[in-house]
Amino acid sequence: MHSKQIAVEYLAPKISNPAMIFKDINIFKSILPWAKDSAKEFFETQTSKMFLTSYVDDVAPIVDEYLTNRATKMYEKAIKSQNKLFTNLCSSKKTVAWIIDRWINTFINLTSNPAYKEYIDISKIKIAFNDEISTTHSNIEDVLEFEKLQKLPKEQIIKALKFIWEDGYFDSSLDKEDIEYLCKKFDLSIKDVFGTDDLVKLNLKKEQTESGHSQLVFVF
Repeated sequence: MHSKQIAVEYLAPKISNPAMIFKDINIFKSILPWAKDSAKEFFETQTSKMFLTSYVDDVAPIVDEYLTNRATKMYEKAIKSQNKLFTNLCSSKKTVAWIIDRWINTFINLTSNPAYKEYIDISKIKIAFNDEISTTHSNIEDVLEFEKLQKLPKEQIIKALKFIWEDGYFDSSLDKEDIEYLCKKFDLSIKDVFGTDDLVKLNLKKEQTESGHSQLVFVF
C-alpha cells in the first residue's frame, strides 16, 4: 500500500470534521509527511519527473511552509468559490487525498515552472564551498560556516557531508583525519555519515575552475 493510500485509509478516518484540517494547523501538518512520501513514490513512477525524487527531502520543508501558510486562505476560498476543494470537504478521506495531490502539484510548480511566482532553481540546491581551502582546521571552519550548517536537521547535515565527499571540494592534503574532523563538528562519526570507516585511501587531483582558482575532486 502506498503512502497516499495509507493516509487516506488510516489517517483520514481519525478526522471527524474535514474543515478542522484547515482550522487546526496541527492536523494540517500531520498530513504533510504522507504527502512528501507520496511525492517520492509518484515521481519514481514518472520517467519525465523521476529526477525530482532526489530533491524531495531538500524542498519538502519549503513546500510544507508554503501550504501551511495558505491553509486558512485555501479553506476560505473553497467556501466562497465552491471550487474542487469545496466538493471534497464532504469527506475527510477526499480532503486528505486532495491535500496530498495539492502538495505534489505545488512541488512540481515550485521546482519545474520558472514562470511560477515562488519558483525554486533546484540546480542550485547544494552547499557551495570556496576554492583554495587551506589545510588548517580554522580556515576550513570559516569556509563551511559551521554555525549556519549546525542549525540544519541531522539528515540534511549528513547529506551535506556526503556531498562534500562526492564532489571533493577539499584541500590537497585531505586525509581521513580531516573528514573525521568535519563529521565530529556535527557530533557525527564517519560511519554515521558514510556507513563505513574505510575512507583511508583517497586519490585526489586538482582541477582549474572557470574563475581561475582550483578545486579538488576525488578520482576513483
